[in-house]
Amino acid sequence: MPHRLQDSFFRAVFNSRVAGIAVGDASTREITATNEEMLRILGRMREEVEGGADRWREFTPAEYHHLDEAALEQFLATGRADTFEKEYVRPDGTRIPVRVSVSGVDGHPGLLLVFAEDISVEYAARRRERAVQKRLQIALSAAKQGVWDYDLITGKMVYDERAKQIYGLDPTAPVTFEIIRDATHPEDLPFTHAQLERAIDPKIRDTNSYEYRIVRPDGTICWALAHGEAVFEGEGDSARAVRYAGTIQDISDRKAAERGQQILIAELNHRVKNMLAVVQAIAHQTFRGTSDQAAAQTFSGRLSALAAAHNSLTQSSWAAAQVHDIAVSVLDHLGRESGRVQIEGPRNAEVPPQLAVNIAIALHELATNAIKYGALSVPSGRVQLSWSIIRHSEPRLHIRWLELDGPEVEPPRREGFGTRMLRRLLASQLDGSVRLDFNPGGLDCAIEAPLSEPSA
Repeated sequence: MPHRLQDSFFRAVFNSRVAGIAVGDASTREITATNEEMLRILGRMREEVEGGADRWREFTPAEYHHLDEAALEQFLATGRADTFEKEYVRPDGTRIPVRVSVSGVDGHPGLLLVFAEDISVEYAARRRERAVQKRLQIALSAAKQGVWDYDLITGKMVYDERAKQIYGLDPTAPVTFEIIRDATHPEDLPFTHAQLERAIDPKIRDTNSYEYRIVRPDGTICWALAHGEAVFEGEGDSARAVRYAGTIQDISDRKAAERGQQILIAELNHRVKNMLAVVQAIAHQTFRGTSDQAAAQTFSGRLSALAAAHNSLTQSSWAAAQVHDIAVSVLDHLGRESGRVQIEGPRNAEVPPQLAVNIAIALHELATNAIKYGALSVPSGRVQLSWSIIRHSEPRLHIRWLELDGPEVEPPRREGFGTRMLRRLLASQLDGSVRLDFNPGGLDCAIEAPLSEPSA
């Protein structure tokens, strides 16, 4: 009875679909029996598989024959063979990847069992992963980025070949935390250390990119752009960072270009300031000795407004200027009294260069008019200057100049330069709009313009 139970048990295992099973004779190199799962994997009839020496070669690609031979030799020597992977080929040419293991049968010397597990799904997943890795490598190579990985538990660091190249290290040499630390420029080390601390802090988990300098073994300086992200284990208060990995890129050429650009911009700014000074000197000489000193002062004031806009744009390399900075520069130059001109608006509101220049001129004209005839011409008068950005289909800047408690205002009989500039220049060149209300209590001016650069 025990023998029959054992026999029925193994017969059930043999006929299951858990794996393909073949019984072989090591001495004759014949396959003597196969289960249905093995036939399904091979895509063949039983008579095509069983019988005949070395028939397994017919459904095994030639590049795998050496693996089968090595397994057979190992089985004959030890009674078992190490697991290995190969492919079977079906009659239609389809290849089926399998994981093969070989073992013997107690009491039956020379009889071997071959177990073949269909790993097609696993292989497909591997191919997808390899494809993703290949695309990633192509992207990293195109971007000239290296990859690094820091195991925070073991302290082990892994840098790929490009990352080592950026540091000027031997591609075959190991990398340690001390090597990376000592290669970081001393002035940048506190910054990079703080970035690491923020990244591995479970309450912060900073993933921002950062720039720093590397001092290579030959003494040359390399600017690097790094991006890292920590991997955490645990939740809540028990969370801790276990890895910190990311990319690194050599941006020395970009930094050199930026330095060159800064030098050119500085030279341009210097020349523009000199040109404004020359124009101012010529105007002074031209108006000197004439009776129209008011015109000289007006002209000088307008040049000063241009200079104020120029200074604001210089701080951002002529990319944009903040409305707040323009307003403060223009009004302070005109002797803004504390408390009489209230400025209110978002500090981060930026405008493109052409709009910045025109806003400076507009505020100069409004302030000059207020000092001569409006609210700032009397001790009780005051001005409220405010701005905001309204976002519809495109962002638009809204500026309001409101004069209060000044002398009674009447609409002018003719338009001066300032009024013409406000109405025509801002409206036509900048696709903006200007509203001037000469209320009895004081001038109310509203300016609106898009924040995008006007088309040519």
